[in-house]
Amino acid sequence: MKETDGEFIATLIPASEYAHHLNQVAGVTTKHISFLKRKFVSTSGYELVKYPMSECVGIVHIDERPLMKTVAGVLLMILMGAIFYLLVASWDELTPGMKIPVGAIFLAAIYGARWAFGARRHKIEFELRDGKKLMWKSSSGDFKYKIGCSKNVVDFAHEAGLLRPKG
Repeated sequence: MKETDGEFIATLIPASEYAHHLNQVAGVTTKHISFLKRKFVSTSGYELVKYPMSECVGIVHIDERPLMKTVAGVLLMILMGAIFYLLVASWDELTPGMKIPVGAIFLAAIYGARWAFGARRHKIEFELRDGKKLMWKSSSGDFKYKIGCSKNVVDFAHEAGLLRPKG
């Protein structure tokens, strides 16, 4: 890191994952917001653009529930419940010696419940003077692993007077 980059705040996306997180904020220093911009004609597919922190007028941190993972969890729970109900309803019609993976049904229902009620992710929005919003979202499975870097950004925003309420 160069001295002109300012003090390090957080790396939100490691360099090895740049290709999978296009159009998101990759890192934050006291002087710059590093943004991964999609670039179609490039061999890498992206370019790292630095926006000066002086252009930032607000930072919003949202602890959100990912809609698709929640819906998938609910659908999985409904499917496993229907399979279990049909299994119980047609128990007398089953042939002797037939093996039914009841444990797998319960395990899938537990995963569905975990997706439906436990999926969370961090979302940080950086609002710029020109009205542009730069965003970073963690993966829903990385919530507890990304607490440190999102907390660093929130603490910096609070100290700099840039922290804005959700909304």
